[in-house]
Amino acid sequence: MKITDHVQRENLFAGLILIGLFIFPIFCDAVERATPTAPDKYLKMKNPMPLSPAVLEEAEAIYKKKCRKCHGTNGNGKGSATKGMKVKPRNYTDKALMEKIPDGQLFWIILDGSDPETTEMESFKGKITEEETWELIHYIRSLAK
Repeated sequence: MKITDHVQRENLFAGLILIGLFIFPIFCDAVERATPTAPDKYLKMKNPMPLSPAVLEEAEAIYKKKCRKCHGTNGNGKGSATKGMKVKPRNYTDKALMEKIPDGQLFWIILDGSDPETTEMESFKGKITEEETWELIHYIRSLAK
């Protein structure tokens, strides 16, 4: 092998490493998410609120007021308040992911918040009603594409 071939390979390898360092963070959360699992009694819960255009309209107003700042206007988890967060908010537009999350898990996390060691999701208990929470779950699910 010629010296120039060796140098070219080293340059190519170094270039690939640099590209990886810049591209990889774009596709990954800053820190792996470790959202606590809701107690069984919550995991078994199904949304009792009938879905309707009126419910989605009410829930959209709640989302804009309480959730948009972190979860983003379209639910992608890139809201204006996420700068500096170690763990970015859940991306509600990921349909495959959202289909795996039970209604009761969302209900529990929204009302009780998450472990502050794992995410920055605050509790909304006392700030929104259980009925509004179920409405919000319908709206959140409507953001999944």
